[in-house]
Formats: sequence, C-alpha cells, structure tokens
Amino acid sequence: ADLRQTLFPSVNVASSPWLLQQLTETLDRRVLAMLNKHDDRTLEGDISINLNVSTILSPEFLVFDDNVKAGMRGTIVLELQKVDIFADLAGYLFARDFAHDRGYRICIDGLAYSQLPFVDRERLGADLIKLIWDPSLTEEKDKKTEALRRIGVTRIILCRCDNQAGIEYGHSVGITLFQGRHIESLIQGDPRKRGMRARPRP
Repeated sequence: ADLRQTLFPSVNVASSPWLLQQLTETLDRRVLAMLNKHDDRTLEGDISINLNVSTILSPEFLVFDDNVKAGMRGTIVLELQKVDIFADLAGYLFARDFAHDRGYRICIDGLAYSQLPFVDRERLGADLIKLIWDPSLTEEKDKKTEALRRIGVTRIILCRCDNQAGIEYGHSVGITLFQGRHIESLIQGDPRKRGMRARPRP
C-alpha cells in the first residue's frame, strides 16, 4: 500500500489484474537486481522476499540463487500470493519443488482467517502462511485458536501488526512470528533484533 501510494497515488492498480501483474513482475526484477549486487556472496541474515511464481523460474532468480551461499538459502523465505498460486497451480508446484530443492522456504502470503479453510498449507507444500491480523480474531477465540493449532502456530506469521494488540494476541495463541509497522518500529535501529525483512506488494 505504501509503495502504491508513492508511485501511483491516483491509480487503483489492483483494479487491473494485467497491470498489477506487470507491475509486480517488474518490481521482482528490480528487487532481485538489487540483491544480485551482493556478487561477493555477502548476503546475510534472515530475509523474506515477495515474488511472483513465474519469477522463481526466471533468469534473474537463477542469478540471485547463484549469489547466495548454500548455507543461507534456508534463511530465505519466498512469499507468494494466493491468487498467483491458484491462477497456475501446476506452475506453482513446479516452482515450489525447485525452490525447496535449492533450500528456500515457501510462504503463502496475505490470508484472512476466513480463507484458511480453502488454503491447505500442507497439501500445497508450503512451509509458512501469513495470516492478516484483525481484531475479530479475538472473537470466538477458543474456536479460532483450535483452527490455528491445526495449521501449526509455528508455521504462521501474523502480519499487518500495526499496534501492540496484534502482538499480544499472537503471543496468547502461541504465534511467535510477526510482521507489520509496529514490528518495524520496535526493531528500527537495533540490528540485534532484526528479523525477516519483506518487500511489500503495491
């Protein structure tokens, strides 16, 4: 949202799937090009990158992969949008297997609680999911907590945590991975606490 507001403040890019796809693929290439500047293989620390499925099989990603030390690949999470996954499931499965063979982890991004019954993390072979924080998660908490535990709370990143309430909820149900503006404000300027860094979608 921040990137969209900066680049196209008067354009609703989400209203045009073709435009959004072109934009995100261009952003993928630019982000990988930036990361590929680490040609001395000094890329270190946990990192989370939001990509299109097609990008994982692109020449740019192969260059990126070549620049990553083998031992670092397990600390890199490739985040994929649910819409992109189901738009080409066969392509996703191929890209997933390739990424896993290289040692990367796969995360399904941007899931609301109401969508969880329709996205089976285990059957899709994803390592993680990103659950969007919403205050309504505290309603019927026991029922929802049980659903999250069936998925595996250690496999859930609670995202869009823009205040302390999301963190407190996550801790109360056993979630330990978080993303959001509040998290960024907590870790800003403290490299000892720097966790996964994600390039947001427009």
